[in-house]
Amino acid sequence: MATWKQLVDDAPDLAARVRSRFEAADRHVLATRTLTGSPRVSGTEVGFWRDEVWIGSTSRSGRSMDLLVDPRFVLHSNPGDGSRADGDVKVDGTVRSAPRDDPDRAAVLAETGGAEPFQLFWLDLTRVVLTTVEGAVTRAETWRPGTGVDVVEQRD
Repeated sequence: MATWKQLVDDAPDLAARVRSRFEAADRHVLATRTLTGSPRVSGTEVGFWRDEVWIGSTSRSGRSMDLLVDPRFVLHSNPGDGSRADGDVKVDGTVRSAPRDDPDRAAVLAETGGAEPFQLFWLDLTRVVLTTVEGAVTRAETWRPGTGVDVVEQRD
């Protein structure tokens, strides 16, 4: 597992483009596993705070309960206008729940104008993929902690 800072340190260009995709829209798609093992797909906001990336949820919501029981997630960037001009991002990882007395939790809540009950999750990254299409070439840049960036290109 790695924090956002590790991605920034290892692959700053990729991290900047991934962050840009998440900042380009307010809502993205989060996949979790429910208490019964079924998949759940939810809209979510993604935020950046110091060296961390985070998602929030209403406390005790289905999504929050999913992540408290099974911290694994997949996060998919908003597809945008359909042009695919800026690429498509997928992030795999696990969450760490921020305790209620965490000062960074309070700062994030104040900065975003959020309201209680609020559950803040810091994201630990296991894989980040940015897929872009230029002309007839589809390019996937994949980062994993400790392995750097792997680039695969496919021509139509």
